[in-house]
Amino acid sequence: MTRRSARMDALAHPDFRSGLEQIARETGRTDQQVMRDARRYLREMGAKPSPLVAGFGGWAAGLVWRRNYRKVHYDRRDLERLAELETDNPLVFLPSHKSQLDHAVLHNLLWRNGRPPNYTAAGINMNFFLLGPIIRRSGSFFIRRRIGDRPVYKRVLRAYLAHLLEQGHPVEWYIEGTRSRTGRVLPPTYGLLTYAAEALWNDRCGDIQAVPVSISYDHVEEIEPYVAEQRGATKRRETFTWMVKSILMMGRDYGDIHVRLGAPLSMAEYLGGHAEADRRGMVAALGTEICARINRATPVTATSLVASAILGNTGPLGLSPVRLGEVVDELVRDAGARRLPTVDGLAALDRAGIERIAGRLARRGIVTIDRATPGPGGTSPTYRIEPDQRLAASFYRNTIAHHYVVPAAAEVAIASAGRVAGTSLLEGFDQALRALHGLLEADFFLPDPEVFAGQVTNELTRRVPDWESLLLAEGPATVLDRLRPHRAPWALRHFLEACWVVAGQITEKQAGRPSDTEGLLRSALERSLAEARQGRISAEAASLPLLSAGFRMATRHGPAAAAEPGPTPGAGALATELGRFLESIETLERTGLRPVAG
Repeated sequence: MTRRSARMDALAHPDFRSGLEQIARETGRTDQQVMRDARRYLREMGAKPSPLVAGFGGWAAGLVWRRNYRKVHYDRRDLERLAELETDNPLVFLPSHKSQLDHAVLHNLLWRNGRPPNYTAAGINMNFFLLGPIIRRSGSFFIRRRIGDRPVYKRVLRAYLAHLLEQGHPVEWYIEGTRSRTGRVLPPTYGLLTYAAEALWNDRCGDIQAVPVSISYDHVEEIEPYVAEQRGATKRRETFTWMVKSILMMGRDYGDIHVRLGAPLSMAEYLGGHAEADRRGMVAALGTEICARINRATPVTATSLVASAILGNTGPLGLSPVRLGEVVDELVRDAGARRLPTVDGLAALDRAGIERIAGRLARRGIVTIDRATPGPGGTSPTYRIEPDQRLAASFYRNTIAHHYVVPAAAEVAIASAGRVAGTSLLEGFDQALRALHGLLEADFFLPDPEVFAGQVTNELTRRVPDWESLLLAEGPATVLDRLRPHRAPWALRHFLEACWVVAGQITEKQAGRPSDTEGLLRSALERSLAEARQGRISAEAASLPLLSAGFRMATRHGPAAAAEPGPTPGAGALATELGRFLESIETLERTGLRPVAG
């Protein structure tokens, strides 16, 4: 912990003073006026760390998460390795953000292991009566979300972060900038990451160790508001009343929490050796790599597998307990064979445990249990998910979908191999795989195309060693049959559907100029809801965050689509390409799932 007056030391650095003088000249104000604003911003922003309050906060944070959860699982060796890393360089913790409890979980975990609290960036919206002073004295500093027209504020924030890093303090912020409403890791934000990189480039510290952190929950309390916001509702405002109500509503059995530290990354090594003109691109690449490491560390949970299994059911009836167990058992074995990160005890998950998880989802209204469904052996309960609950269930599926992009892309590329006229099956496969990589790379943090193609080839060879000769001799259908059960219908379909809706919306200009992003996305949401009601796309594709991802992808593939009025051939071609891939996924769905032998 620093002494309380150390906040103002951030304003004494010569670089900060010269930058402030330049702002004064550019804005026609006096040095004294801009310095007065700088001091005011720093008072609003700065932490006032107190060891006593920080200790109380760490203890109280444990009380909060224990109201809903049984245990936090983590590897103590990960924390021991951090102690070695921070001997000479500051640590920057960059957690995923799926719940309001994320900070409490990490704060309590560090406190229980004798680590000092992180200096944590908190949204200014959390600085309200009672909570604000406590978390400020626990090490949090408050930042505004919109600072584009405040050059003095930017300069103060940059100087404050550089000062903390120069002093060697551990710092924490959410790389995504906001909570994920879908369960997927969101694209990185670059503001604080750029300021940290500038601290390196300006020799304020020798290196910074970036620590990706994955925080996963068996069940998340905020699912209902997340679904409402994905369908266009306004985000709830955090207030003292909101905090009290949230605490009073706790006391449910939401299972366990899983904290995993990804592989730390030396920012000096990653950013070093590049010309100044390349710096912006390198920060973007750094953010993408951190998100990729969070994804790689995120464990497969039992809840995510049960939700994925029921969402992936293509039959007219729900899954029987026996069939649900078979599907989940196969996914558990596959996770072990592929050496995916998994929660403790997943390999020992039995049928009773699977039914308990399905029952917990049913108590939350996400899964419907039909108690007496006729079947070959008489009547038994079956599990299904109603259309209006698929978005809620997809949160859990989306937390692990990135682990299945490689096998899912392999399936779609094989199914699409014969759909490209004038090409051989292997050429069609390669073309489809390259196109899929371009569609998915940014939102799933994929590696370079060559590396990705190698991963897909290795996965195909693992599952079907003679897949190339089989594809050429007997066609895609035989290979696809050998690849069952398929992953793409539940892992990728909803994402590609959302992209297809946005591409179609851009092409038809139903929302006016696509440069009106908010208007376009609202119209795309209405369109996707209508498509889902008519059964043309899955209900979980009607999601503003997924449509936003589709818009980012569409504008990457055809920048003119975001600026030019009138029909855009690029968007039309993109919609056609997406439609072809969705037809391939429908082929996979019609194949269905067969029981997998133990």
